[in-house]
Amino acid sequence: MIRAMVGDLTKVEGIEYICNAANGIGPMGGGVAAAIRRAGGRVIEEEAIRVCQAQDPKPGDLYVTGAGSLPFRGVIHLVTMKQPAGATSYDIVRACLERLVAYCREHGIKKAALPALGTGVGRLDKENVARLFVEVLGPVEDVEFVVVDIDQAFIDFVQQRQ
Repeated sequence: MIRAMVGDLTKVEGIEYICNAANGIGPMGGGVAAAIRRAGGRVIEEEAIRVCQAQDPKPGDLYVTGAGSLPFRGVIHLVTMKQPAGATSYDIVRACLERLVAYCREHGIKKAALPALGTGVGRLDKENVARLFVEVLGPVEDVEFVVVDIDQAFIDFVQQRQ
């Protein structure tokens, strides 16, 4: 199930994990990643770099770090591109969403918040990404996904498709 709202992902209440639109090498220099790093501390980025060096995640994968000073159990990093500000695709976003659902189910996570994926530096069309969110996350009944983004248009697209 999906709930969508405009807001700051790092300030959502009642959530176990937040998701980051991540690269596969760890630096959290821009967009949502930078906002998470600023709010939760550099410790998140430092752990992300270590995890990426150990696991070498590919686009479509995910990895998890602590949440630093943020009030969440952790940060789920959805790898939408290998290099910072690199290319992504709708297939990669779909794979990230499908892996997120599987990870939440495997680990008993009932509430996770995530931003638009691939619509910033990835330059994917917001309406098409919103459609993917609804297709993949909408039918899930055992996990609540809260889509939180600063982009009103993206949130409107998600809400219109539910």
